[in-house]
Amino acid sequence: MRINILNELRQPVGSIAVFDLSEPAIRLDDTQVRSLSGTLTLVRTNRGLLATLKASAMVPEHCARCLVPVDCPLPITFEEEFIPVFDANTSKRVPDAGGDDPFRIGPDFIVDLDEPLRQYMLMSEPQKPLCRPDCLGLCPSCGADLNSTSCECLAVDQRWSALAGLGTSTKMKGS
Repeated sequence: MRINILNELRQPVGSIAVFDLSEPAIRLDDTQVRSLSGTLTLVRTNRGLLATLKASAMVPEHCARCLVPVDCPLPITFEEEFIPVFDANTSKRVPDAGGDDPFRIGPDFIVDLDEPLRQYMLMSEPQKPLCRPDCLGLCPSCGADLNSTSCECLAVDQRWSALAGLGTSTKMKGS
C-alpha cells in the first residue's frame, strides 16, 4: 500500500493529514490480508512524518486444534516515523542523522506501508487461532475431526497403561 506524501512533507511542522484506508486485499509476503480498513494519520515532524495507523483486517489462518481454515479478525495499530532521503522543497539530500530509522521515504516521496503492516500484523496474530472456542480438535489416534464425527478409537496413551487400574480397585491405607 503506497501513498504519495510530497504535499504532506511541504507542510509546516505540526500539520496533520488523515487518510481513510479501505483495501479489499493486500499481499504481504506470503500472507493475503483481506478487508483492511482504518485510518492513517500523518503528522509533520521536524525530521519527516509520524505515521499512526489504526486498522483492522481479516487474515487467513488454520485452527490450532482441527486445522480447518479460518478467517481471524486482526487489529493492526502502529506509530512509526518515516524519514525522507531528499528534502521535499529543495530536492537536496537530507543528511543521515545516524539514528535507527527503519522506514525511509525515497526520492519518489512515496510512503510504502507494506513492511510496517507486515511487521505489526505478525506481532498481532493470534498464537493459537480457533475455528470456535469449543473446538474438539482431531483424534490423536486416527486423525478424525471430532467436530464433525465421532471416532471409536480408545485414545489411551500407552505410557500410562500401568496406572489404568489404580484408581478403581485400591483403597487408601488408614481409611
